[in-house]
Amino acid sequence: MANNNKAEVEAFAKAWVAMHVRVVPGLSNIASEVDRLAAHITSDARQSGISGGELNRALGDIDDYLTEQYRQISAAAA
Repeated sequence: MANNNKAEVEAFAKAWVAMHVRVVPGLSNIASEVDRLAAHITSDARQSGISGGELNRALGDIDDYLTEQYRQISAAAA
């Protein structure tokens, strides 16, 4: 059973987003990209000892979190 605090989970997520979330030129379906990213971050979190519940408690809904991160990165790249 994992027991990471919110700050540790947030730090993991911030580093993960910096390494994995990129603008996909011509992407017409953000939801499918978010689904792919959500599966990837959840898998990587588990390998790092962070449960899905911990991700949810620290970040809220993972799809909403990743959608916002993708939009911010897209806006910064524009």
